Amino acid sequence: MSSTSIAAAGPSRTGANPALLSLLAGALAIALAPILVRVSELEPIATAFYRLVIALPFFWLGMLAERKAPRTTARTPVTATNMALMGVAGLMLAGDLALWHLSITMTSVAKATLFNNCAPIFVALIGWLLFGERIGLGLIVALAVSLSGMTLLIGDGLFVSVGSAAEGQWQGDAIAVSTAAFYAIYLMVVKRLRANHSTSVIMAGSSAAAALVLAVAAWLEGGPLLPATAWGWVVVLALGIVCHVIGQGLITHALAHLPVTFSSIGLLIQPVAAAALAWMLFGEALGPLQWLGGALALVGITLARRTSGR
Repeated sequence: MSSTSIAAAGPSRTGANPALLSLLAGALAIALAPILVRVSELEPIATAFYRLVIALPFFWLGMLAERKAPRTTARTPVTATNMALMGVAGLMLAGDLALWHLSITMTSVAKATLFNNCAPIFVALIGWLLFGERIGLGLIVALAVSLSGMTLLIGDGLFVSVGSAAEGQWQGDAIAVSTAAFYAIYLMVVKRLRANHSTSVIMAGSSAAAALVLAVAAWLEGGPLLPATAWGWVVVLALGIVCHVIGQGLITHALAHLPVTFSSIGLLIQPVAAAALAWMLFGEALGPLQWLGGALALVGITLARRTSGR
């Protein structure tokens, strides 16, 4: 995999702004996920499984619509290499969702979402170490501003010592950090696939692979495998349709038009929104410094947008 295939050229003049809006809208939709996971009747991994299974029919319908639509360009066949890449993306997505859902039940929504969104660090490191990608100074500054804002957003609770907090919370923080590596690789593989295939094809393939992995993991996890009430079904339906079909689908669409490192920084709006929702719904209050952190994160996103636009 070459560096040019991952870090594609900057956004086009005609597609950059719609792609940015698609990226931000997708991130906001996914911000609902930790709230829904927290109130789900099922265990964390089983909840992640339903998120994908419910979304799959929508992606299949999208593929069917694409086949019936008039062709303007030759359709790229799905090769064995593409299928393997979708399998890798699915494995990374399964690891990300399973561990992230687990961390949400072990630590605060804001912290779990923040650590999960450390993906830009891993994207930059993997791109530099494996593919020789150059990270410009402007993008480094934008990343530093964004992550500094995230640190302020979490405040004094960011660093937890074993002696001063419940061990489960400390473990939840560590699990949340590990999800960032899974999501970073997922983003980079999807970026490669997006050069030749549509959002529906990629999401159908990667989601099906991830669902198979999560089905086994949910069985090993134990606990009920079906929601017991109508409310339980509403929660998993919202996860599947709002968070995965709409949220992840919009992000996958945006990756065709935006550099992957910038895209991963733009997704930092997700923990800002999730922290605000957790404050309103669960009483996880934010102080002035933490709200300042949210503003800094948005400044970093803006800086990354301008740097990438050059």
